[in-house]
Amino acid sequence: MLEPIRQFLDTYYIHPIIYDTGYNLVNTITWALILVLCLFAILKLLKKLGIEIDKKFIAAVVPYIFVGASLRVMEDAELFQPPISYMLITPPIYFLVFFCVVFILAISVKTSKTKYNLIFGCAGLIWFFTNMAILLCTEVLISPWVILAVTGISGIIIGVIYILAAKFGVFFLTDNLNISVLAVHLLDATSTYIGIDLLGYTGKHVIENLIVKYTGSAVGMYPLKLGILIPVLYLLDTQFHEEEKELKNIVLLALLTIGLAPAVRNTLRMAFGV
Repeated sequence: MLEPIRQFLDTYYIHPIIYDTGYNLVNTITWALILVLCLFAILKLLKKLGIEIDKKFIAAVVPYIFVGASLRVMEDAELFQPPISYMLITPPIYFLVFFCVVFILAISVKTSKTKYNLIFGCAGLIWFFTNMAILLCTEVLISPWVILAVTGISGIIIGVIYILAAKFGVFFLTDNLNISVLAVHLLDATSTYIGIDLLGYTGKHVIENLIVKYTGSAVGMYPLKLGILIPVLYLLDTQFHEEEKELKNIVLLALLTIGLAPAVRNTLRMAFGV
């Protein structure tokens, strides 16, 4: 009885982390369920710390998404060895960065009750710039055009969406936070498309692999992202009441994270050629 359980855990959970083989249907569903549970736990934790989950707080968290993504690229570049490298594989890296973020946030709140967001955000920027300095000193930026391509293509698409939304009165797509969520997922879609279709990388996510398998291209990530996110953003904008604003914002922060983290990781990885 124990041997089949061990094999199941090894196949679907342990080996994908140790060998960095990516996601499968079983661990994808598991991590998604854990994410939902974590959102409610994080909401309670932030309330206990007296943190208001508003746009300023979300902006202060963004540098830590870049931190996690850059750490992931450092692992891709083999700057860390096992067992440390295992902690920088998804999903363990999310937990590692989360505990570091909570620790820094607690210190920031204790330092200043009024300017904790500024202190917290600046600490994240310093950490990210340190990671980038290490990468630039140890790796060669061989394809800087990737950064321009990813941001340029995504910027054009999100610009068109914003202009059309403003013209036709689709105001939930002109909200700063909503459009930011859409923008980072377009960055993710663009980095995936460039990596798989143009540079020969392979996907690690179940859905993107299915899209490539049946269409021969990762361009399908664009309609997939837009087709899922636009209805979700509409529901969040129309179905959540004012007293549920913090829950809505924590969901938006989660959406921002799961879009921006792989987008930054993919883009930096391609730019450094690792």
